Amino acid sequence: NDILQKEDELKKQLNSSLQSNSNFEDFIVANNDWKALLNTLKKDFPKYYKLKYASFVKPLNLSDLKLDHTTSIVRYIFTGNTLFAFVINKDDIKLHKIDAKKTLSLLNTNNPSIKNYKELYDALWKPLSKDINTDHVIIIPDAELFNLSFETLSPSDVSNHRELAKTCLLNSHNLSYNYSLLLADQSKSPTFFKNNFIAFTPEFNEQMKTNYVMAIKDSIFLDKTYLTLLPQPFTVDIAKEYSRRFNGNSFINEKASKQLFTQQAKEHKIIHIGTHAESNNISPELSRLIFAKPIETKEHIDNNYLYTYEIYNQNLASNLAILTACETGKPSYQPGEGMISLAHAFNYAGSESILTSLWKIDEQSSAKILEYFYTNIKAGLTKDEALRQAKLSYVANAKGRTIAPQYWAGLVLIGDTAPIALTSNNYTYWIIGVILLVIVLIASKHRGWLKL
Repeated sequence: NDILQKEDELKKQLNSSLQSNSNFEDFIVANNDWKALLNTLKKDFPKYYKLKYASFVKPLNLSDLKLDHTTSIVRYIFTGNTLFAFVINKDDIKLHKIDAKKTLSLLNTNNPSIKNYKELYDALWKPLSKDINTDHVIIIPDAELFNLSFETLSPSDVSNHRELAKTCLLNSHNLSYNYSLLLADQSKSPTFFKNNFIAFTPEFNEQMKTNYVMAIKDSIFLDKTYLTLLPQPFTVDIAKEYSRRFNGNSFINEKASKQLFTQQAKEHKIIHIGTHAESNNISPELSRLIFAKPIETKEHIDNNYLYTYEIYNQNLASNLAILTACETGKPSYQPGEGMISLAHAFNYAGSESILTSLWKIDEQSSAKILEYFYTNIKAGLTKDEALRQAKLSYVANAKGRTIAPQYWAGLVLIGDTAPIALTSNNYTYWIIGVILLVIVLIASKHRGWLKL
């Protein structure tokens, strides 16, 4: 009981130290106290520590993965100046050694050119290509590779983005990602949820910002960052449209608050979050999603940031979480710890898969891809194929600069790829049934009159 009470106290201290009116030194103290507690648990309560906090290692057994003949797994591992890639198929594992130094130099290029896609293909994929003959490929990256969209890699020299779109891996494989082989269980059945869809999309329009400014009496406490967030009208349109099509619910503008999200989001087939995010690669647990300011409750008016460390303690059970979050603070060409950690937190909180962004994305382009994606999901495609077909549809219709990978390749699927069994609105079937019943009764009566 003492340990549990201490854990609870330190979590509250960590939470309060991250509020806008706290000093960063408060967080450092609270974080050090937390690490000290973990060390105590590891020493004095090893079984409890192992159960709740410890990382663990499990020997790889092909039978545990339960792969079928349509799926391969590619696992990358950096060891110093060497990069290894394991290609795992149903009946075998192949090991490939890759030049890590060359790969890192390509990934860390300040001004990448279109030639980089061919060079990255030659470094990361060409050595493995003869061992990958499946439609579905699960990639488990490592370090900087978490920031790479593998579907942009091209085996051909290309001179423009239109050619790249026709030759890259997007055309040959349904790619998805995962954090660990321990999570790549293809035999696990998706959880059934009664409710189809729920969406949270604060548009951050000018009226919202004006209402917030009017609600703050003391300008010292004004959240100026909130006032600079770009509006997201296309994201709102998508939430409204597919809330209607999937017979779901949507919380728009001021209603898209952190408080309502934590209360309402759980237990849905699809949780759609269309908002801004701030990615923190230095302390990934401080990456956060930005919700609407709840101006009607003054005591919670500045409690609109949902941090990664908070998500781990939520119930966000779903078949799929959509994080179409436009990042506002992530630097280029850094390991993708921030957004990856947000996605990992959703997975830990019960979301079987996450559709998220690797970098800052264009709102209109991502909305169009989501439109295609949801149509494919409704048609019964697996999630990875639904995303691939959505991107192919987007590329086929894109014009000008919007065909560049920056507009479509950033959205990636992490986790389970199984299709989502959306339940239909049964009202139509009831109406048809009643009409048919009336016709039968009329026909029966008519036959009776003829007999008379």
